[in-house]
Amino acid sequence: MTITYQLGGNSFFLAANALLLFPQVFFGLKHRTWGFSFGILSGLILEVIAYTGRILIHEGNDQAVMQLVCVTIGPAFVSAAIYLCLARIIAVYGEHVSWLRPRTITIIFMLSDFFALVLQAGGGALIAGETNSIDTRNTALAILKAGLGVHLGAMGIYVILSCQVAYSVYNKPSAWNPQFSSLQSSPRFKAFMGGLALATLCILVRTAYRVAELSQGFGSPLAQNETAFFILESTLVLVACIALSVIHPGVAFQGRWPDADFQLVGKRKTEYDNKDGVDLSSSGTV
Repeated sequence: MTITYQLGGNSFFLAANALLLFPQVFFGLKHRTWGFSFGILSGLILEVIAYTGRILIHEGNDQAVMQLVCVTIGPAFVSAAIYLCLARIIAVYGEHVSWLRPRTITIIFMLSDFFALVLQAGGGALIAGETNSIDTRNTALAILKAGLGVHLGAMGIYVILSCQVAYSVYNKPSAWNPQFSSLQSSPRFKAFMGGLALATLCILVRTAYRVAELSQGFGSPLAQNETAFFILESTLVLVACIALSVIHPGVAFQGRWPDADFQLVGKRKTEYDNKDGVDLSSSGTV
């Protein structure tokens, strides 16, 4: 690749992602959002490493492996954090608002994210360490595109499921889980869901851009355009991380993030259903 990396832009995104580590660590420890924090912090750290690599390349160092692999797989960790939030939101309103149970959602999307991450990392490493073999390069590019394709597909399904949950929540306010009534009416919680939607859209568009970029090859005008990269990759990932930091789920859940765990809610929900003589646990959700 002959692209010349800009010092100013890459330095900005390095600093911005590094600064977001501090609120994420603080809120993660304070509110015990362990799974979410692992995902978002891993993504931010990989972004920091990626832009460090791009700066080193600007200075003449060969850090292609560092920047390409990290900038490719970092957003996959951010999407993993996003996936975990939907399961908690479903728990707040009740499992009956979703086609799938929170446990099922977690398993499906975590497995798809892991599969996409492995493909992206493997393909990125092969391309970054490519030899003169055209076959090796083409194979590596195909693996990388497959990984990004899986990531994009999973994000698309996640958006569809999220819209279904939002529709059910909007149309069935009388059936909301009463244990979380204070959260359901909280402007802070509603703002968090708006921020989560923004973060989801950003990662979705970013991944679609990377798929389009790789479909044309690394020698294409799109792949060589660092301004496009800054807008459709760097900025979108940064906006997603800012949205999940300014309105952190631990803050939005007002200390009840652990209470909204799907295992705990499953038990409490059954008790609530039995009290009213209705067993929603057999409502047909997966």
